[in-house]
Amino acid sequence: MNDILANIDIERGLLNAILFDGTIFNKIQNLINTDDFFLHFHQYVYETIKELLKEKDFIDEFILKDELIKRKKFNEELFLEIISTTPIENIEEYAKIIKELALKRRLETLLKKNSLNIAKRDTFELIEALKKELENLEKDNTNTFKLKTFSNVENKDIEFILKDFLPIPKKAVTLLSAKGGAGKSWLVLQLALKYINQTGKKVFAWLSEDPDFATKKRAEKILNEILINHNDTKYFNINHPIYENFQYLGSETRPFHFIEYDYKNKKINPLFYKLKHTLKDFDFIILDPLIAFFGGDENNNSQAREFMNLLTEWADKEDKAILVVHHNNKSIKGGIRGASAFVDAVRLQYELSLYDKDKDNDDMELAPPGYRIIKIQKDNWGVEKILEKKETLIQIFKDELYKEVYFKEKKDEY
Repeated sequence: MNDILANIDIERGLLNAILFDGTIFNKIQNLINTDDFFLHFHQYVYETIKELLKEKDFIDEFILKDELIKRKKFNEELFLEIISTTPIENIEEYAKIIKELALKRRLETLLKKNSLNIAKRDTFELIEALKKELENLEKDNTNTFKLKTFSNVENKDIEFILKDFLPIPKKAVTLLSAKGGAGKSWLVLQLALKYINQTGKKVFAWLSEDPDFATKKRAEKILNEILINHNDTKYFNINHPIYENFQYLGSETRPFHFIEYDYKNKKINPLFYKLKHTLKDFDFIILDPLIAFFGGDENNNSQAREFMNLLTEWADKEDKAILVVHHNNKSIKGGIRGASAFVDAVRLQYELSLYDKDKDNDDMELAPPGYRIIKIQKDNWGVEKILEKKETLIQIFKDELYKEVYFKEKKDEY
């Protein structure tokens, strides 16, 4: 059997995940069968787990080991390889890979079997035999997609955090774009602190362009100069225990690319799964800027969509609100830098600007000192109806002093 048509590491990882979290079995039991595993020992382990879970609410490695010994199916070396494997994420996707490889093995066997004495067999009889066996293979693959009807879809509305300020949808990725130096990091830090004040829930921000001490100083200023005037903000001491719920990484920790690309292949970085596991208890996640975590060609739409889909799947399956910060290009009319798929793949995009760029150059209105204009550039969630306007003013700093001459000289940088 061609070993390309089996992935032992994925089989081990899937069995390990089921063993240490029995609820995972319910997610994959309709996707794969016992004989979809390549190794016979893996088949014994999967079948034994399945039968044990019919009788027990909980199993562990010791219960499983005892049962395999009773059945005279125990192999200590292969068992240790399973329990020492790192549990995998994206369980359903890996189950589908196991199923796909199993189907290819069966197809390979089918073709080899029917190629024997092909010259002596009747052509139409051979075609009919192949059709019948291929139909059986197709039936075995019918559970790959879980089709739904309206009757089994739950009615519910989109849930937002910070709905009365700058709505960010849960179970989705939101894009915030602006030119460099416009105050993006100040805004996202304010959003994080405001959310913690409102809910007491946990927020993670990877502010990869800013050192840790700078983030702390900014947070102190936001609390004591901006949020102190907000009715929903109760805590203004940066050392208050509630701010233990804001955890972050700065420029001292080098960011990594979530997907690695080489000349021919792409691979999800294992560190991405470790990050997901670390952040499993966080509700609101901020990544700033996008390019620090994107390992592909910034102008490649296919790679951009793969990256954004990876984040969207994370947000959806783990009920998180994810905000990704991205740079705008240098033209005076703005627009995001790089591939259009960065915007196409999200349902909500905000743009932060110093002035109303939709007006003619001579009539452009500068935002009041300390404020920025936040404009909804893409809105599939109905945020404009929530805010009752397409753009809003948000205070970023306590004060700013502008010189008209300076603004005219620098205008095309924004």
